[in-house]
Order: sequence, then C-alpha cells, then structure tokens
Amino acid sequence: MKTSRNPFIRFPGFLFAAFLIVIAGLVWQTTKVSIDADPMTLLESDRRHLETYERISSFLNDDTALVISIESDQLFTPSGLDHIRKLSEALSGQDGLVDVKSLTHSYKPVRKGLTFSMVPFVPGGKLTEKQITDIRDFSVTHPLVRNIMVSPDGKITLITATYNRDLSTSNLREAFHAETEKLLEPYDTPEFRVKVIALPFIAEELGNAFIRDLYFVLPTTGLCILIAVALTFRSLPCLLLLLISETMLAGTLPGVLRVAGFSLTPYNILLLPLLASINLTLLTHQLTALRKTDPALSLDERFSSMLSTVFWPSLFAAITTAIGLGSLAICEVSQVRNFGLAGAVGIATIFVWAFGPGLAFLRLGCCAWPSAIQIKAKKQGNSGDNSIFGALGQAAANRRWVTLGSAVLIFIPALFAANRLNIDIRAIHFLSPESHTRQMAEMMDNRMGGINVVQMDFKTDKPSGINQLDFLRKLQEVQDFAESTGKFSSTYSYASLMAMMNSVWVGDDSGRLTLPTSPLTLNIFVLALKATNYPFLQALSDESQQTANLVLRTTDVPSAEFVALLESVEAKATEIMPESVTVSAQAGLHTVLKADQDIVNAQLGSLGITLAAMLAVMTLLWRSFRLGILALATGLGPVAVLALVGAIIQVPLNSVTVMVGALALGIGIDDAVHLITHWRNATRLGATPNEALALALEAKGPAILCTSLILISFSLSLLWMSFPPVTHFGWLSAVAYASALGAALWALPSLLGSKKKP
Repeated sequence: MKTSRNPFIRFPGFLFAAFLIVIAGLVWQTTKVSIDADPMTLLESDRRHLETYERISSFLNDDTALVISIESDQLFTPSGLDHIRKLSEALSGQDGLVDVKSLTHSYKPVRKGLTFSMVPFVPGGKLTEKQITDIRDFSVTHPLVRNIMVSPDGKITLITATYNRDLSTSNLREAFHAETEKLLEPYDTPEFRVKVIALPFIAEELGNAFIRDLYFVLPTTGLCILIAVALTFRSLPCLLLLLISETMLAGTLPGVLRVAGFSLTPYNILLLPLLASINLTLLTHQLTALRKTDPALSLDERFSSMLSTVFWPSLFAAITTAIGLGSLAICEVSQVRNFGLAGAVGIATIFVWAFGPGLAFLRLGCCAWPSAIQIKAKKQGNSGDNSIFGALGQAAANRRWVTLGSAVLIFIPALFAANRLNIDIRAIHFLSPESHTRQMAEMMDNRMGGINVVQMDFKTDKPSGINQLDFLRKLQEVQDFAESTGKFSSTYSYASLMAMMNSVWVGDDSGRLTLPTSPLTLNIFVLALKATNYPFLQALSDESQQTANLVLRTTDVPSAEFVALLESVEAKATEIMPESVTVSAQAGLHTVLKADQDIVNAQLGSLGITLAAMLAVMTLLWRSFRLGILALATGLGPVAVLALVGAIIQVPLNSVTVMVGALALGIGIDDAVHLITHWRNATRLGATPNEALALALEAKGPAILCTSLILISFSLSLLWMSFPPVTHFGWLSAVAYASALGAALWALPSLLGSKKKP
C-alpha cells in the first residue's frame, strides 16, 4: 500500500510546529474574549418589550434610567414620605444625574389666574393627616399617576433616576452598580423594601450568572465526555491524545470566532462546548478507523488507510452540519443569525484542524504512544455477524415493520404538532425565576399595571389638527371603549391629558376627567403644556401636533390575546374617527406579529434550506437519490420527535430553542453519512447488503454510540445553566440526539438491510 500524500502525515513535525505559531496567536485572541451580556439582546426577539423600551428611551433622550421601587405599608405616612424624599435627595448627589422623579421630587400643574403654575406633588414641611390622605387618594386614582408612580394598592412607589454617564465598559457598569447599591443600602429596611432595575445592572447580572454557571457546566461536561470516550477506547494513551487535541482546539475556538467578527453572548456561548463536542466526535471516528487498520502496515500506511475510510464521509458530514447551522442565517433575529454563521465558521475550523494540524498531532502522538492504536484488526472478510452491532443490524432488518410503524406514529402526529408549537415569546421568561431582574419585572407586571405598552396613532390632515374639540371627543370615545374591554390595565391619550388640564382649570378634584367645552380654554392648555415642556405632552403627541397617541398598557399576556385586543380597538377607532384621520396600530401589531413570524420563518426556512441542500450533497456523495432520501428520512425522525415533545410540553420556541431543529438535523445526518458510506463501499467490493450492513455497523457503530453519548452529555450539562432558554435547548437537543442514535442504529439499518431467510 502506498503511503499518504497528505503533507500533515508525511511532515507532521515541521507542519505542526509551524501551526503552533498560529495556535498561539488564536489562544492570545481567546484571552481577549469576554461575554457580551447586553440586555438588549433579550428584547430583540420580543418586539413588544423592545418597543416599550425604545419608546421610554426616546422620552429620556437615551439617557440611562434607573427604576427604584419602594414597597411598604407606610408609604403614605410622614415617615414614609420622608423616607422617599431622603432617598431621592441621596440619588441627586450621584455623578451624571440628570433628573429624579418621585412622589417628593415631581410637580403637578395648578391654576393661577389665567395661567398654570407647577407646584410640588407633595408639599414640603409638615403635612396633616388629611393632606396625606388626599395625596394618597389622588395617587391611586388619577390615571396619570396610578401605575406610573404609585401602585393601585398604594403600597409601592417608583423613583426614576436618569443619568448621562459613560457606562460603555463592564468595569464602568460594575462600579456604577456598586456605587448605587451602597447608596441604597441604608434605605433598604424591613419597613421599606428597596429594589432597583436598570439595563446596565441587567448586563452585569447576566454576565456574572453565565460565568458562575460555566463553573458547573464545564466540569460536568468534561466528566461525562471522559467516561464516554474511556469506555469506547479503553486505552489511556488514546484518551490522552483525544484530550490534548481537544484542549488545543477548544483554546483556539473563541479566538477564531473573535477574529471572524463574532462576540460571545448568552445566546451563542453554548456554541463553544457544542463545537468542542463535535470535534470529539470527529476525532472518535478517526481513532476508531485507525485502530481498525491492519497493524502489520507501517504507521503512514495505516494513516493513509484511515483517511481513505474517514475523510470523505467526514467532509460531507461537516458540510451537512454546516448547512444545518448556516441555514439559520436567514432569520432576521440577529442572535439566531449569528449563532448559525458562527457555528458554520466553527465547523469549518474543526474540519481544517482535524485533517490538518490535528492530524499531524495525532501522527506524532501515535509515534510517541504506539499502544494507542495497537488493537487487533478484524479481517475484511469477517461479516461481523457475531458482533453486537452486526446482530442489532440484522434484528432491525428482520423487523422493518417496527421502523415503518414508528414512522407512522411519529411523522403524522408531528405534522399536526407543528401548528401547536408555543411561539409566545416573552423576554422576562429568558431569565431565571431567581433572577433579581425577573422578579422586579414580574412585580411591575403584576402590581404596577403591566410591562406591555403599545401606541396607536391618530394622524390628522394638518398641523395642530389634534387641538380640535371634536377630534378630542372622538379620541376620548376610543379610549373609553378600550377601557370598557377590561383587558387594559391603563390607557393614556392626548385627550385624557387635555381632560386632566381641564379638571385642574375648573378645580374638579373628583378624579373624573372631562374635556373643556371652549376652544379658547383648550388653546390655553396647549400653550401652558408647551411652555412647561410637560413630559406627557411629548409622550402623547408629536411635535407638530398633527398626530395624537393612544397608549395602551397590559400585563404580560400571550401574544395572540394581545394582538386580538389591539385589533378590536383599531377597528372601533376606524369606525369612530372621520376619514380625514388616519388610524394606525401597525407599529404595535407589526412588531408583535413579526416577533412570532420571524421565529416561525427561521424554523421553516432553515429546515427547507437544510433539506434541499443536504439532499443535493448526499446525492452527489453517493450518486444515489434513493440513499439521499433514506438519510434524510432517518435524519427527519429526531426533528419530528422534537415537534411532538415541543407541542406536548409547550416549550417556548424562542430565539434559542429555534436552533435545535436545524442543528439536530445537521448533526443527526452525520451518522447516516458515515454508516451509508461504509455500507455502500462494502457492497461495491462484493458484499451482500446484509454483510455490508454488519461490516458498516461493526466499523461505525462504536463511534456512533460514543459520539452520541458525547453530544447527549454536553446537552444534559446545560441543565445547570440559569438561563431558561439554554436549559430548554439542553434537554431538547438531548432528546434529539438520543432519537438520532436510535435512527442510526435501528431505523437506517432496517432500511438498508434485507430480511434474513430462516
């Protein structure tokens, strides 16, 4: 037999030494990698919450906002108001503070002659019990105070502090967080419970949580993989070669992704252990094939024989896996797209390593530890009937009805299950139930009116067109309809702002808001609001006063219910408003529907692209359309199982779990590629289909079992993560890999072999 012409086998020492420089450079890049825990990535796939945040940010001129809650039964007492005032004043001393809004540091309009004056919401000095009672009653009933500054039960108040401060780096955010926590500490007492939420603090919480989780995930993954590899090879030198090669690649992967322009986020950080596991599967196939070569041959000849067996199946398996990952690039959600593209780059890196520097290292390692591949090879003529895998293959061929029956029981229900998948995406569900951020968000959702805010626009035909009494009455009618549904916790509109000003003007303290009857009075209100730059004016109208806004607020309801509510209000508004007014809720409806549709399109689009591309690749590899269909059919089995499990358990199909389908299909077909390629080569050498099947299973069965256990171990280790989408990804992918193992060792052999005659 001729020796290999592969330069990494012929000149392993020189080439590996040369590549050590590249490896060192990539490891250096790895040391510069950090986790980008930007909380905005949580919101991108939840367009409802993203729109709410962007709307609030526009009012704050993109300054950083801290929302501090104080919960107490004593808020509306002299000591409670004094506590709020002192905390607000303490915040005022922080660097970069722009403004503080609280019960004691806010103003309200009062009439002064023919104008308005802004007076403190809570007057200074000692207050009587009646004054405090009046302030409380006003706070829990007035529509522009209730749920914005005070909870309806009067037990929670919010302080909003805005800052113009550089928080661009992790160190700056951490310092700001520590400074704020230290400032708030004296005010957090058993009587007054203080909590704070802010995007910079969420970033720190996510980053710290991931680092903490990795201390559990990495050792768990390593131990499980170590056991699987050790049981497969039962050779210490072989195990050491695998681990050293794996360590070198794992050290360079983050650097490769950094050089390629990708950053690590809570969404794609699981790529690193996943890619490391895939690399181990490739190494397992290489070493398994190498140990089965004829020990009488020279080392170079044995490597050449191994390459002739492994290279092409590995190449096409890498291509199919890269296709599965790369197909996610069609998704408009950037995290899904980046995961797919980074994964494809990682797969290419793994293949180049395995058949380049990694192959040279393996060649050098086998010279240093010859016992790593000293195993008695079976002769080609041995059919493998006596092996466990050979017997399993024949049993599968004899009971093909089991495969066909299982296919009917899985694929047909899966078609219906696909329409019942849970695509209700909510950003707060991306955080652990123990997360401080999630707990405060849920508190605000449950007790402060909800965290969903959507805007409906009413555009008139000319500037200042919204300052017409007839228009305002109709807008108020639409708002009344929205409130009558009982589904909105709060509604705010330009009409209600004018009605509030009218109540102040006429001295009506009943809380019942009515619009003015005189256009002249209305114009006084408009001029007064513009002169004081009243915050609600900007929130409820545009600068030209041509468009008025109706802002609707709900708790975190399912997206389907949310959309139905908006559509009912839009239909009523269209009915009430004259033709000269354009009613549009498309900003809200579009973003909600788009959030769900992006995820569905990513799943269906990536699946369709993956199937078509994989069929073309495998047909090219085997020059057989039939074999390509067989491989796809067995590869689709795990995807069908995922659809059933997802529909039954109602796992959220979000921007993390959506990746499982394409990924499972890409990796699942790898086993089919290796098995069918070996089976086809054996049949071309004259073996019968059953003999070829036994040989293929004997050669590839142990490697398939080992690689599946490696991937399942990696997936189960993700259950330690505190990021719910990642834990969902973990157990879903474990189910997929276990299903793929069954498909490779039972379903596919039953279709390749033939029933043995008694």
